[in-house]
Amino acid sequence: MAGMPGLPRHVHMLSMHTSPMAQPGVGDAGGMNVYVAHLAAMLAAQGIDVTLWAARLHDGEPSRRRLGERLEIRHVDLPGGPHRDKNGLRHHLGAFAEAVVEGAGPGPGQVVHAHYWLSAMAGAEVADRLGAPLVTSLHTSALVKNLRASVGERPEPAFRIAGERSVVEASDALVVNTPTEARQMHELYGAPLDRLHVITPGIDPHVHHPPRNDPRDTRPGVDDPIEILMAARLQPLKGPELLIEAMRLLAPDRLPVHATIIGDGNADYLARLRELVDRYDLGAAIAFEPAVPGAVLAERMRAADIVAVPSSSETFGLVALEAQACGAPVVASRIDGLAEAVRDRRTGVLVADRTPRAWADALRALALDPAHRRALGRAGAVRAAGMTWAVTAERVAEVYSSVLRHGHRAAPALAH
Repeated sequence: MAGMPGLPRHVHMLSMHTSPMAQPGVGDAGGMNVYVAHLAAMLAAQGIDVTLWAARLHDGEPSRRRLGERLEIRHVDLPGGPHRDKNGLRHHLGAFAEAVVEGAGPGPGQVVHAHYWLSAMAGAEVADRLGAPLVTSLHTSALVKNLRASVGERPEPAFRIAGERSVVEASDALVVNTPTEARQMHELYGAPLDRLHVITPGIDPHVHHPPRNDPRDTRPGVDDPIEILMAARLQPLKGPELLIEAMRLLAPDRLPVHATIIGDGNADYLARLRELVDRYDLGAAIAFEPAVPGAVLAERMRAADIVAVPSSSETFGLVALEAQACGAPVVASRIDGLAEAVRDRRTGVLVADRTPRAWADALRALALDPAHRRALGRAGAVRAAGMTWAVTAERVAEVYSSVLRHGHRAAPALAH
């Protein structure tokens, strides 16, 4: 594929603040890590050389590691050693960009694809110095997060908003997950419509598929425990407190409902969540577990009766698509990308109000209707089966081809 006219010889995929190889659900690793890792692997499988670039955040991360015949990852050492403060990385954009430029070397047919605003800030300099087009995927945006923020969520800082505005202007193409995200980028950031490309993320069909023999088909009814699963980085944005509050409202019903919350987070925040569970005497109804590898999480989704995604903001909500592929009905907030990742009343239930009462009502209705759960799960599996990373990679490669044809626009210098 790389030898075909117009396609890149080499893609430099920047993920400065988190290694694509990091365990999702731990630290800053989440859906974006899954996205970058799978997209890179599929592009490499299609014959394009791909180098992943990330800042070294932990001592154990290798400087350079080959992941396949056409795929490698490089971790860049920044001044002062490994950096664990994401926002502090903005002071080292120049050093990161320098390392990428030096490692990439000159040559035609290169594309820089930056993921998240920090990578895009550095990527603008890399693209200018290599004479290569810059493709940006923000994955999340500060203005949208601030608009959707709930009580207790810290607003995104002004320097991030300014940085995102700069990289939108500097990018030759912007890849977004949904039409909603495209509209937000245009209305809030002034992104030109002709630079916006809507490309849906995918699933790995070898990992995300419905169970071969579904134990949910043989359950006699509501007397059996109904397992609700939530998997996310544990932070206010993801809504674990909302799920706990909803479970508190379900307790008087004496429904056999149990929730498992999988993921890691800030120690103080985790302590606060556990405190909440203890205060409501929900220790028998809610369990916390650390983040698990993707294949293990897929098994847990296949065994779950309901997968809950109570986030306040998501550009897509990859976990919701993965859950559907595994045959689990999804209950999710009716916001942003989740409203497009889940088909309301067809593959899951979208909850319009992010209140404990609305969530309790939605969970109760599904808990009491096993036939509806099965129907939603089966429809979700059918829908998600065709949404693979191979399809995503083919469409992203078309964007690369387009920007190579048009060439890189010289962008205003970005402040580091």
